Amino acid sequence: MARRAPSALKDVIRDFRRDQIIATSRRLFGERGTTEVSMDEIASQAGVARSTVYVYFANRDELLQACIQSMYDQLKDTIVVIFEDNASPSERLRGLIRGLLERIDESPAFFRLAMATQATDGAAGSAALGGALMMIGLDMIRLLEDVVAAGEEAGDFRNGLDHYRAVVLIGQQIYGALSVRAGEPDPVPVAQAADEICHFIQRGLGS
Repeated sequence: MARRAPSALKDVIRDFRRDQIIATSRRLFGERGTTEVSMDEIASQAGVARSTVYVYFANRDELLQACIQSMYDQLKDTIVVIFEDNASPSERLRGLIRGLLERIDESPAFFRLAMATQATDGAAGSAALGGALMMIGLDMIRLLEDVVAAGEEAGDFRNGLDHYRAVVLIGQQIYGALSVRAGEPDPVPVAQAADEICHFIQRGLGS
């Protein structure tokens, strides 16, 4: 009789398969330029049975949400050390922007699709992507509010800032930069792009 795999090993295998399905889906959605990719094709490209996909995701909307969420989870893993390591507000802002740029560079086609789909009422997957992006946006606002408050206190930003307007300004600049970068065939290096964006933002908020 075959020995049962330890629970920890089963967890590793389960997480690996889920991540494999998500990565394959994100690539296929981006390559096709549509969310109308069949679960059969996703399963085939991921090297798993169709039934395995449904073990993790009840439908395509859940899979789309997972594609967005996994990108954001990777971003949080990237910036958590910066935000918890007594970094200056300017360093936190740069780390956040650099992390976002890195995530976009990994899946630019999927990012373009997600932005276009969630902005189109009635499009397949628009509600799923819109809901996921809204929750991520709220979390990003919280992070940026912390950066703005800390930046004003440290003197990196001018005193008396309207924090809401400052967060809106930063968010608009970041979103615009990400949208442009996702469409560039040969974007500038991430470090250079992060420096340029941070410099522009700090000029607008500086003391």
